[in-house]
Amino acid sequence: MENVRTGSIEVTWDPESRLAVPWFERKTRATGKDAAVLVDAMTRWVGSDGRPFALLSDGGKLAGVDAEYRSIWARFFRQHRDSSWIAFFNMNVFIRIAADMFRIGTGIQMKAFADETAARSWLRERGIAA
Repeated sequence: MENVRTGSIEVTWDPESRLAVPWFERKTRATGKDAAVLVDAMTRWVGSDGRPFALLSDGGKLAGVDAEYRSIWARFFRQHRDSSWIAFFNMNVFIRIAADMFRIGTGIQMKAFADETAARSWLRERGIAA
């Protein structure tokens, strides 16, 4: 397992399953600075060989994201559109709307779930050992 931390956000990467799991220590409004650190780590972890990977995130403590955060992540996931999946669960209505707009704007494979069990099941159906 590898991890990276920025502010109150920590992401753990399991290279065997190719699964990234962000964790929010407290209510967090993520910024472009956070995204730059996280995307840099994800870029190293994922590599350029096109192997599938996923992100599994509990959005319960995510209070919001700024435009720069969305832009940096959008560039990253557009580059990996065909080899990545994002499963969110436990999101409030505002984060869910922002996530849906992000999904539509980037064309990435992302889905929201009521709970972690359903999110992990969806990722397993896509070949990710979640």
